[in-house]
Amino acid sequence: MKKVLAAAGLSAQERGVGKRSRHLDFGRMLPADEAGRIVHRLARLSEVEWVVPNERERRLNAPTDPLYPATFSSSGQWWMFQAGGSNRNDLEDRRRGVPDLLGAWQASTGSSVPVVAVLDTGITPHADLGSGVLTGRDFVSTVEYANDGDGWDADASDPGDWVSQADRDGSPSLFGDCEIDDSSWHGTTIIGMLAAETGNGRGVAGINWSARVLPVRVAGKCGAEVADIVVGMRWAAGLQVFDHGGRPLPLNPNPARVLNISFGGSAACNAAYQDVIDELARLGVVVVAAAGNQNGAVSRPANCRGVVGVAALNRDGFKASYSNFGAALAIATVGGDPRMVGNWGLEVGDDGLLTLGNDGVRGVGNSIYVRQAGTSFAAPVVAGVAGLMLGVNPSLTAAQIIDGLQRSARPHVVSPTIAECSEQNPGRCICTTATCGVGILDAVAALQYATDPVSYVSTARVPEVIDNPEVDAAVALGADRPSNIAEPPAAVPAGGGGGGALGWPWLLALAVAVGSLSCRRERSRGPARAT
Repeated sequence: MKKVLAAAGLSAQERGVGKRSRHLDFGRMLPADEAGRIVHRLARLSEVEWVVPNERERRLNAPTDPLYPATFSSSGQWWMFQAGGSNRNDLEDRRRGVPDLLGAWQASTGSSVPVVAVLDTGITPHADLGSGVLTGRDFVSTVEYANDGDGWDADASDPGDWVSQADRDGSPSLFGDCEIDDSSWHGTTIIGMLAAETGNGRGVAGINWSARVLPVRVAGKCGAEVADIVVGMRWAAGLQVFDHGGRPLPLNPNPARVLNISFGGSAACNAAYQDVIDELARLGVVVVAAAGNQNGAVSRPANCRGVVGVAALNRDGFKASYSNFGAALAIATVGGDPRMVGNWGLEVGDDGLLTLGNDGVRGVGNSIYVRQAGTSFAAPVVAGVAGLMLGVNPSLTAAQIIDGLQRSARPHVVSPTIAECSEQNPGRCICTTATCGVGILDAVAALQYATDPVSYVSTARVPEVIDNPEVDAAVALGADRPSNIAEPPAAVPAGGGGGGALGWPWLLALAVAVGSLSCRRERSRGPARAT
């Protein structure tokens, strides 16, 4: 090593730090430019294979919340951990589908400048929510569905959205086509993902550590009416809306730049949705919507033009069993992939996204923490990153936010054994740009874009290859889900019955819309809820 130093005209103390490396100590802290020149001089020598500066690493800016880290008994908030892992890692250490929020927090933990609105079932009190939750409104217009004794009001509290057999028997015209279920507390779960207080020594972390989240209640029993969603979207964005008597409602004092909608229906995007989406885009407001959970065609409004439609991935980066897919989607990210769903669940599934919940079966109960799965919960991951982008650069336009999310995305994973997503293969499958958006959400790169959109250059990245024993075992079981395409009817004797189309499984985070005399209601149910 002394000969190498002499050849470079340098003098330093040296010591071994590895089998093939030496540490050179110049006796003082070197300025960056001087260190760079020394590195260059040494690297030019034929005897030297590589040279790197001895830089100081900082403690990672990670949440201190007790349920965030993984422990021997819990995987924690794995969906917020650093992206990475390889086929050599154990399944729980592979996170090729996550957005790398931990990496993004090294650049920014968020800002209180942007407001993210959650159009959902409203909100319940929770010990892990604080002043970041703003005062919203209730836009559930049908009193029987509202379940709070009135229609529109200034209280976004969630009284519960359960549907009982008594509801169906007592009013079949209103509840006859609604699924019997306990209250979901769907809005609280999503708001918790975005705005759970971080660093408070309690529970879980939120995506934006300084979040301002606006609860806008548009859904009650049986889902949400399209008219209520549209009015809620306009009010959330700061536009003037009028009550059913034509009187103006007070303007929203905290207009949102990002709207999260985890409700939807099976129909094509209609003029009511598209008109308001276009109107909000001109104001710089971005709409993020869940793809739906019928492992089929993209739900609305995720299929509307200008919406950031989100597909759900499992932790290893391929499509979750239930997620809808199609060309209308913009991007994909983790949404949880239950082990008890699909043929492959026990081999490659995960335990869902840990966030806030409530233990009330019907009415509001106690604050708890729950694990959820569904595109309902993939969408707020994207909405949260959009909020982080606006925290870095509040002047971003709606078009820039969408451009940044897409241009910064990592490529979809590939696999020699898992087939691509298609109507013939609608369960767990390999996404492409034609089925799950441009790629996998990358929070780190999205913030880099937000800092300077004009100069941002997307770096070409090689897709991760998914090829491991768990996948081999899953593939050996056959398709994760049956084909969506109906088998042709079998030949039958004259007068006999024919074959029928395959029905989609009842896996409803964004259920099929059902018609009524006066409106169409959009629905949402999680495919799995674990407390």
